Amino acid sequence: MFGLIKTLDDGNGRKIKLAGNALTFILYKSYFGRDLLNDIVSFAKNSADAAAVQRLNKLNIKSTEDLAKLTDKEQSQLLSVVSDYKFDSEFVLNFISALMATARYPQRPDITELILQIPPWWIADKTVVSELMEFLSLFITDKRPVTGHKRGSL
Repeated sequence: MFGLIKTLDDGNGRKIKLAGNALTFILYKSYFGRDLLNDIVSFAKNSADAAAVQRLNKLNIKSTEDLAKLTDKEQSQLLSVVSDYKFDSEFVLNFISALMATARYPQRPDITELILQIPPWWIADKTVVSELMEFLSLFITDKRPVTGHKRGSL
């Protein structure tokens, strides 16, 4: 399986498994009716201070296709903006629940049940936010270059 899997402590002796991969995009869209990459970009823009918004505007991100065009340095800038603590808690809860749903696939848990399992303190906990940043990084950075073959060669 491609992607990232993490198991986090809920503070009550139980573990919550999170998984992020291509399926996460589909589950996020099916649960919330929105595109995950678009929401990540909106999250970054809405969470940032004025200086960070100016940096994001310089990146000229208007669509998910623009994310693929970012250099490694620009992707790092985007991640640094996303990692600020002034953020949309609804997105964070939706993102976590989509990661939980991915971990439980092929089950199709009720989204409300998933959200109710998320400890409220996770939204501001530095360790949890750091783990979420790793998932966000998975979705907006290239881990491995895509290579093509010349015509006539394998």
